Amino acid sequence: MKLLNVQFNAKQLVNMVNNTAQYGKGFTKGIELEKIFFMTELGKYTLETLNNYIDSQAKQNPGALHHVYEWGQIGSPAGRLFEIESIPGPNAIKFSGRFLASNSTSDTASEPFIYKAETMEEGISITVVPRNVTHLRFEVNDEIVFTKNAVTITHPGGPAVEGSFGKTTYTFFNSYFTNVVLQPFLKDLATAEEFAQYFPQGARGGGYSLGIKAGRLYLSSAGVKAV
Repeated sequence: MKLLNVQFNAKQLVNMVNNTAQYGKGFTKGIELEKIFFMTELGKYTLETLNNYIDSQAKQNPGALHHVYEWGQIGSPAGRLFEIESIPGPNAIKFSGRFLASNSTSDTASEPFIYKAETMEEGISITVVPRNVTHLRFEVNDEIVFTKNAVTITHPGGPAVEGSFGKTTYTFFNSYFTNVVLQPFLKDLATAEEFAQYFPQGARGGGYSLGIKAGRLYLSSAGVKAV
């Protein structure tokens, strides 16, 4: 009885396995190449969303956030007394902000309260003294009061103002950002459709370069685009 004699040429299979491995490496490399651009755009997108969020919260609760806007411009982008920038890195995005000097005057003042935003946010008490006048005129419980003495204001801007900007940004990053901003991107990135799309072609040849292309498309497909 003659045994079956079969010769199997594994060259094609080996090539496919090698191409597949190279494709996977290229895919990972493509993600790395695209990552800094992705993080930069995500930072811009998040920053724009944060600014709009603060504006919206200020309009809804002016008593708490009026101090970070010029007088009469609560919730207006043109009236912001804060400036925030995003600093992207390969694995994290840092946000840094500062308060700006106020150039406008309130209805009851003749000079700008330059450090209005910072003073009120920190809850720093201020003392007002008569200058070039004999009396101070101010309003208490809807009544006009005159005094020759210095007046100390312990809660400039009102009791709801102190720390409110910090609380608003904290709420954004710890609640709104995760649930509203990140979720669409995470949902899209959960399935690597681009990997499967180019896999057959990558397994046949050109694995590494096609893998890079697929990896870059995968990360950019999340739709992160600064508005």
